Amino acid sequence: MDRYRNYQEFVNDIIIWGDHVCQMQDNVQPAKSLRVLLEKAAQSADHGVFSPFLYISLSAHLEWEEMMFLAAAFYMELYAKSLDFDTWTLFWNRESADFPGTELFYQPAPLLFEHDRNDAYQKSSVRISPQIFLFLKGALLETRDIPGMYWYHPAEDPLPSLGCSNSLYQRIDTCLSEVHGRKLVYLRGQKGNGRKLNYAHLAAQKDMGLAVIPYSKLQSEGQLREIRIECLLHHAMFAIELEEEGEDLSPLLHWLADEETIFLLGTQKEIFQGNAFHRQYLPFSIPAHKVLGDKKLFETLSLAYQWQHEAERTDFLCRCNFLPGRMREILELAKSYSLSDGSGSISGQHIKSAMLRVSSHSLDKYAKKIRSIYQMDDLILPDLPKQKLIHIINRVRNRKLVYEEWGFLEKSAYGNGISMIFAGPPGTGKTMAAQVMASELGMELYRVDLSAVVDKYIGETEKKLNRIFEEAEKSMAILFFDEADVLFSKRTEIKESNDKYSNMEIAFLLQKMEEHEGISILATNYLQNFDCAFRRRISDIIDFPLPDICMRKKMWQSMIPSRLPVSDEIDFDFLARQFEASGSMIKNALIYASFLAAEAQEPVLTMDKILKGLSHELEKSGKKLSRDEYGEYGHLF
Repeated sequence: MDRYRNYQEFVNDIIIWGDHVCQMQDNVQPAKSLRVLLEKAAQSADHGVFSPFLYISLSAHLEWEEMMFLAAAFYMELYAKSLDFDTWTLFWNRESADFPGTELFYQPAPLLFEHDRNDAYQKSSVRISPQIFLFLKGALLETRDIPGMYWYHPAEDPLPSLGCSNSLYQRIDTCLSEVHGRKLVYLRGQKGNGRKLNYAHLAAQKDMGLAVIPYSKLQSEGQLREIRIECLLHHAMFAIELEEEGEDLSPLLHWLADEETIFLLGTQKEIFQGNAFHRQYLPFSIPAHKVLGDKKLFETLSLAYQWQHEAERTDFLCRCNFLPGRMREILELAKSYSLSDGSGSISGQHIKSAMLRVSSHSLDKYAKKIRSIYQMDDLILPDLPKQKLIHIINRVRNRKLVYEEWGFLEKSAYGNGISMIFAGPPGTGKTMAAQVMASELGMELYRVDLSAVVDKYIGETEKKLNRIFEEAEKSMAILFFDEADVLFSKRTEIKESNDKYSNMEIAFLLQKMEEHEGISILATNYLQNFDCAFRRRISDIIDFPLPDICMRKKMWQSMIPSRLPVSDEIDFDFLARQFEASGSMIKNALIYASFLAAEAQEPVLTMDKILKGLSHELEKSGKKLSRDEYGEYGHLF
């Protein structure tokens, strides 16, 4: 049998085949003649002549009768006509009596065909879908970006490796081959732990790419149909991503009724709805803690990039607790920064910048990001609380060593995050200490506005708190609950129904703090308002006392910028001894005094300007000192 030299020769033969059938030549046997053409096309494909007709037939899993229907519709479409029932009858009336010609006309493969309806809403003719027809004619179609989908992985690109702990695609493939009939696969896990990558590996086993469709962006069956056609034309599998809890899957299951296997992914614990699926439900899960404990996976991931120093790579691995997807984003952005500045190798600063930039969370709705400009040397505290803070920072740095390498994660599977109370009067350095911690660890710091979190509607506060902790864990941000007394005061006796729900909110927060794997800080002016049950569930409590004379002198001296002109006559010993000021009061007094100096003819910070700034601060807090309390400087007041 001769082979086709190109696909156009096959198209020409389809035209001749159709002409003979429609002219009702006595010696024409439509099915037998078509088989000859398809066998010739298959032999030609073995020798490098690509056949779009065979590709569509195989990709759409068409039976022989459906292939014949496609050929008849293709023939008519080449003449710019639809295939009506009478014309189709010419193609199959010579077949055996059990040939399903009528059924094929009224129920063809839904992705390949469109029905034209007459005024009585009866199906009267069939056309091939426009994109499919262009492809069958031999047009080379570029991939389209259809709203409601994105190409996760093209078939021809290499795939990142999966770690042992999150590699499920082979088990999924085995299950699919063993279970017959229509199926629904649901792959659950946190974002970034390899759900889509598993599906991409599953598709790659069949030399297919992967498209992902967020369910929230699907508006209609027609939109989904266009996406499915695009996946069919470009040999891609598609997966539906569920983004919200309890989404109604009924429309999706109706739109995909003809699909043998539906692939879903999401974060929900379960989507099983009895027998509402009318297909075999196959759930799979990727536990985040197992993925995070896969040291080899993260080693492989980080070693794929060029680093300035090995110590920076190992430090990044030790400190960061990101899932693989998020870590890959950080490393890719850090690599971009290294290429932009000409170094070509990732440094610690590149990583820090990338970590702060890759923050696809919505904490800004409930919290304010605080710039972390202070270092440990800037923090003036008594030795004990400062040592506690340093110890906590080192615990965060060595978390992976202790929990993962030394095995304490196996002994303590719950409550391995760090939750703290910073307790002390206003202005004693609680916020500054949180900034120092964030700066030392290279993490983001978010101050939570509790007045925005507490909601008058039952259950809404818990929802907001849950979202805050979820988003903080995604980004490894430090949560700083300032003025925590608003919510975390002594639990009340239940006298009214509101008291009951208030206590429920507190209990929910305690639970979330224990579950949270990151860092959360509660700042309070009144530690005595926190009951014993609450304190037991907090990993650390640090007291921030009002500064003594020695500390106040250090603060007065250290808070003056080096570029500020300062008089030699400033009596720091007198300022520290005479006034029991907090750190924030000292800072504000110096700023006020500096503005007074800027107004003077000779712009120099002097003792009298500092005292006026301090007097201004004291008056704001309701304190007015007598002349005698200003000592030898009383004449200024």
